[in-house]
Amino acid sequence: MLVKRAHRQSIRSFHPLTPDERTLRANFALHVANGSLFGLAEAMTSTALILTAFLTQLTTSNVLIGLLSPMRDAGWFLPQLFITPWVEGMRRKVVAYRAGSAFRLGAWVVLVVCMFVIEDRNLLLLAFFVCIATFSMLAGFAGLPFIIITAKVIPANRRGLVFGLRQIIGGALGIAAGGIVAMILNGVPGLPFPKNYALVFALAAIAYTVAYSAIGFVKEAPDDIPTQPTPVLANLGRAWAIARNDKQYQCFMLMRIALLFGTACVPFLTVYAKRNLGVSDGFIASLVSVTLASSLLSNLLWARISDRRSNRLVMVLTSSMGLLFCLLATVETGTALAVGWAQALLVALFALSGAMLAGMNLAALPLMIEVAAPDQQSLYFGLSNTILGVVLLSTSLVGLIMDRFGYTALFVFCGMGFVFALERLSKLRDPRRESAF
Repeated sequence: MLVKRAHRQSIRSFHPLTPDERTLRANFALHVANGSLFGLAEAMTSTALILTAFLTQLTTSNVLIGLLSPMRDAGWFLPQLFITPWVEGMRRKVVAYRAGSAFRLGAWVVLVVCMFVIEDRNLLLLAFFVCIATFSMLAGFAGLPFIIITAKVIPANRRGLVFGLRQIIGGALGIAAGGIVAMILNGVPGLPFPKNYALVFALAAIAYTVAYSAIGFVKEAPDDIPTQPTPVLANLGRAWAIARNDKQYQCFMLMRIALLFGTACVPFLTVYAKRNLGVSDGFIASLVSVTLASSLLSNLLWARISDRRSNRLVMVLTSSMGLLFCLLATVETGTALAVGWAQALLVALFALSGAMLAGMNLAALPLMIEVAAPDQQSLYFGLSNTILGVVLLSTSLVGLIMDRFGYTALFVFCGMGFVFALERLSKLRDPRRESAF
């Protein structure tokens, strides 16, 4: 064994890394660092758990609670089609990413300050939504450059590994932070609500800062600048042609839209836990660790399937898990379970949601890169994400279903979204292997 190890070291000593190999490794490490620390920050500010628990103490409106998750995510998607000409005109896309990230971080810092200084709950509710909307929308100006940078600097056969490591390390950090968040939310002397949440969000701001900085240091080869930037209207015409003529792209997009509606029900489990089971903020924070542990362990499987089989298969498996989630959530909210059993099933549901969402997050972007025509990636990405942003905002209407028909109707409706996603996946060819469904 020692001889073999010495032999490998001797071979490496005679074959030093080329500049391109060193750049690839550095970019790989920076990409993973970005995702890991961003995952830590997202865990500390989990929309389905922490933000929803915070919001339930400011409002009883299910529509506002239903709006929170799509609003936080939609901004990342919405602007991308319209900023495509601006991004295409840059030799290095990382410049656009740095600008968008800097302003986005500023919006989050303003939110933290507001939570520390505003005492009136109605005014705080307004400030919360304004800051979250701004934070979300500015994400779109960094999102498109991020996708293009990823496609440029990470080889196709390593993207599954990159996104797997991002989620695994970020999940491990989030689990470690989950205990700290639980202690803070359970009560710190001199930090009543909402200042206890403000402290958690301030710690998340530090993680966001380092995460954004990591991608900012990526070494990216310059692109050729178009001799004449494509006008916005012409870009919209090209996008319409793609949406009308590319059948595989249509399958992909309908699948993604169905999954957005399917997963829209997840935050309402937190609403149920707070209103119907009366669980504490500390218990909600502990569910962050449960969700992240499930995400971390499942990513070992998802990354392997992504690289060795296909991203499409990952989406099939996680969509099936989503359907199971809705069935079990219907049992949780629609039957008279004893409190102990109800809480145990709640933990199992959040563990299932962690694995499900981890697989979707890992496979969705690489699958979109594979579906997009190589010579029109910016346009495909911008079109896809703008459409998904509009759809995300419309998923807030699930709050109306909740208000009028209750939990059972909500989970049945979202379960149908997963069924439709599976049907569309059955029509989507595997971009890499053309394997059968």
